[in-house]
Amino acid sequence: MKTKPESSGALRETFDVIGQYWFGFGTATALGVFRIVFGTLVFLNFVLLSFDWNTWFSEHGYVPSWLGARFLDPRIQVSAGSSFTVPRLDILSGVTNDNISLAVFSLTALAALFTAVGLWTRVSTVALAIGVVSIHHHNAAILHGGDTVVRVMCLYLAIAPSGAACSLDRVIGVLKGRISANPVLISMWPQRLIAYNCSLLYLTTTWAKWGGHLWQNGTANWYPARLAEFYRFPVPAFMNQFPMVYLTSYGTLAVEFAMGTLVFFKPLRGWVLLTGLLLHGYIEYSMNIPLFSYIVTSLYISYYDGDEVMAWAQRRGSKLKILHIKVFIPINRQLKPRASAFLNVIDPFKLIRYEAGTQESWTAETMSGKQLQTWKAIAKRSPGCWLFGWYPGFWTKFESSALEPILVSKVENKKSESSKKSKSHS
Repeated sequence: MKTKPESSGALRETFDVIGQYWFGFGTATALGVFRIVFGTLVFLNFVLLSFDWNTWFSEHGYVPSWLGARFLDPRIQVSAGSSFTVPRLDILSGVTNDNISLAVFSLTALAALFTAVGLWTRVSTVALAIGVVSIHHHNAAILHGGDTVVRVMCLYLAIAPSGAACSLDRVIGVLKGRISANPVLISMWPQRLIAYNCSLLYLTTTWAKWGGHLWQNGTANWYPARLAEFYRFPVPAFMNQFPMVYLTSYGTLAVEFAMGTLVFFKPLRGWVLLTGLLLHGYIEYSMNIPLFSYIVTSLYISYYDGDEVMAWAQRRGSKLKILHIKVFIPINRQLKPRASAFLNVIDPFKLIRYEAGTQESWTAETMSGKQLQTWKAIAKRSPGCWLFGWYPGFWTKFESSALEPILVSKVENKKSESSKKSKSHS
């Protein structure tokens, strides 16, 4: 009787673990947090560009459409020497009307804002991806590495279930009873794709840098400080002197290599990400590359699973005891299931405890007994409703529809009747 070698079983188990990591299911919380941070940064990027929109994107600026087409051919040659080409994704290709270009720019910025808050998320992310790619193709002369990251990640958000968590779509769905309050499970491959592309970015950067003799001899970081166009805030003189230059040059390579490899080893993940944050923190402070460090480090969220993000939020919340409050529900009333689910969803840090009250109206107090304005206190502590919780009349409407009478069970009725009978006999 033939038996399979042990190595075959171990190899199969390894492939199963890899397959589960890539295509298994998990909560969408980390992807939702990434969407909020990344969408906000893309929106801010559009705000910064809007101040010089006429200079960079109009027909009267430095790069009119004909020059943009010369800089980046609107058709992609599939292979060298081949006449077969495919068009680039660019809804602005050949457009010379500034009003149309400005409209596309503005609508893309609006899509970025809607993506950040998670409103009509599927439509918003697709519109954002198409708009960003088109605008980047319209004028590729001003792009830096951070813009390339933006373009790729917008495409990933468009194909991912980006609104499944931490979105207005979800909060509204839970409030209306259309969506369960339980964490949504999604296939993890879109989030893994974001994480692996981030590491691939660092790994290829390390590979490319190591091919240059300035990085090999440790002097590469001496040169950027001499470029006036990158100057931002002053740094201590010793940072741009030897031997510190050797340390920062080789240190940069070490951090980037670790971000491309060791970051996937859980015991070291937090420390590796911390070194990445320190590296980009120094770049952000010392060099004028708008939003570059913020955009790249926003990808770090994708290295964590949704359960880890939720556990972190609850741990932080448990330590913020000064913010904990109790909210008392009106007497003989209880929360409807969808209202209870809504209040739970908007409070990720679990700062609010709901209890049965003894008064006819809602009341709230701190753990020390200090009275609070109920809805104002709830709104302050519930990040899930910060965007709409201050809308006039929202809490009044919620208050009128959130409660239902407490139903007394038949068993309790029978006990009450038997108690009355025994009293009457006595």
